[in-house]
Amino acid sequence: MSENIISTNEMRLRMIDLEYKDLAEQNFKSKLKQIYIEEFGIEIDANIEVFQSSDSDNPKIKESGYDGTAVHFYSEKEGINEVYVISQGTQDTKDWEYNIKAMFAGLDYSQAEATYLFTEEVINRVETKSDLSVIGLSHSLAHNNNTTAHLAYDTFDKIYSVNGAQTNYYQLFEMDRHFRRELRNKFNITISDPDAIYNLDPVKLEAFAKDYYADKGGNIHQIISLDDPLYAVSGTRGFFTLGAVDYIDTNPDYPGLRTIMVDIPDHVIQDFQELAIQYTIASNKGGLEAAIYDILGVDMGLINEIDGIGSVAKLYFTKQSELDTMIRNLNDNIPKLMSNITTITSNADVIFGRLQDAGYITGKQKDVLVTEITKIEKELQGIQTTIKSNVGIRDMGDFFAQLGGDAGSILKIKGHIDAIQESLETLSKDDFLEILHRIGESHSISEILQSISGGNKSYIGTDMVLTARKGKKEIRVNMSAALQMYNQGSAILQEKEFEIEQFSKAIEREMIEAYKNERKKVIQKINDMEASPRLYNNLLSTHGLFPTFTKRITSIRAHEVLYPLEQADLDQELQRLRETAEKARLQIEGYRKAIESLFEEDERIAKQFDLIRGI
Repeated sequence: MSENIISTNEMRLRMIDLEYKDLAEQNFKSKLKQIYIEEFGIEIDANIEVFQSSDSDNPKIKESGYDGTAVHFYSEKEGINEVYVISQGTQDTKDWEYNIKAMFAGLDYSQAEATYLFTEEVINRVETKSDLSVIGLSHSLAHNNNTTAHLAYDTFDKIYSVNGAQTNYYQLFEMDRHFRRELRNKFNITISDPDAIYNLDPVKLEAFAKDYYADKGGNIHQIISLDDPLYAVSGTRGFFTLGAVDYIDTNPDYPGLRTIMVDIPDHVIQDFQELAIQYTIASNKGGLEAAIYDILGVDMGLINEIDGIGSVAKLYFTKQSELDTMIRNLNDNIPKLMSNITTITSNADVIFGRLQDAGYITGKQKDVLVTEITKIEKELQGIQTTIKSNVGIRDMGDFFAQLGGDAGSILKIKGHIDAIQESLETLSKDDFLEILHRIGESHSISEILQSISGGNKSYIGTDMVLTARKGKKEIRVNMSAALQMYNQGSAILQEKEFEIEQFSKAIEREMIEAYKNERKKVIQKINDMEASPRLYNNLLSTHGLFPTFTKRITSIRAHEVLYPLEQADLDQELQRLRETAEKARLQIEGYRKAIESLFEEDERIAKQFDLIRGI
């Protein structure tokens, strides 16, 4: 059967975005229902079940770092039986590490496998499996996960993605044994030499992969921004694009990064990616100092304790193991880092020149970028030279020479590290961060949503905005916020009105009824005393005791005056409470009517307000 519940790109995109919000199950359902009402003007005519990968007990899912939510829509009456698996894109450090190993190197497929395993879990939990459609929704890294799982295991009936990280044939070579066998036969790769695939012509590999997966590619539908940075690197070796792709220019002011990458060799892009991702992972853990520690292995806290030869001597005897560890870390980390940096500096004019030509950076910013990266390269070379010289002194076997050599080396290394930190701080200034933000926005779902909207409908972020014209003026209404406010406000007022009525009942119960009960007890006691006076002879004991005192009570008559309950009338207070609730309701309903009046010709607006209450 074909899916008929989620039938528009806008609805799919907003569902994908919903996965990033980390909502509890009930909140997820409520928000999903609201979005559906906004997009279609009707309620979802199906039962909804939500399954989250975080609830899975499968260790392969948990350990992979995969996150996803599955939504099952079912209605026997309407013939609806659909599961939408929304895989989450890159969010945290574990995802970025997976990006390096999986998408860029093709050596890991654990999240793609977890996508398949989670989907199978959901299918097994669905009670009615007849005519079940399974649809994958994804953004960014999640497209790689969904598509790779689909190509290797036939996981989905259809896949819809936005700005996705494309499939990698190196990754599929590791994951899909059928593809691996056919590729080996085609290119004569022996089982004993699996790395031979990296020596094959990437153009031929891409053509083979596209042809092999052509049938499954027919079920894949993508929307890609021409300005998306992932699209820019999707032309590098390893990546190939499948399915029907709708390319959109979401930022006409810029030509997109893809055109910039054309003149840059693959190995340069790879080194640039590795360095950028490594820095992103590290800095996200704890800022600049964390980045320096993860990339170089240098503890800036230790470096900051050094302010001269005296402090070095003190540290040499109190924290020698920490100093030794730092030197070893630098010796291990710098060669690879130098390789990446040298690749970038050697191609700096091409990389940053193309960014300048495209308008992403100014000439001044280009000069700063080239200067600071060149400085970092120079300082790294200085550290390498210092460590090499220090090894020579240590080999002499003279303790005092070693002590002096170590002290001098540590001071020099501190100077180099401080200089590197200054350069990184320069590159972390707001104007450079703004460039990254501008580029990153084109990877977002919201920029795509804004680009595909039309008529009087647009989006702010992923909120729907409707525009009305009154004379020459345009009035824009954030319908998502308006409906949410109306729903939440109505719910709060309903709760307030309920509490007022409960308070009224409590007054009746606790005060008036209590008074009535006590009054009844008094009257009952009077009646008892008047009916059986002899039972109260003991009351005369204060006047004497038997046998000398022989008087008895023969009759009791009470002349009672029971005053009414005073100062217990709270009707005025209750009325004031009810009036405040009514005033608030009139304000909310007035807000609703004001919005409806802007869109008088659209009957769906009034219906949306009716439907949103109580979802």
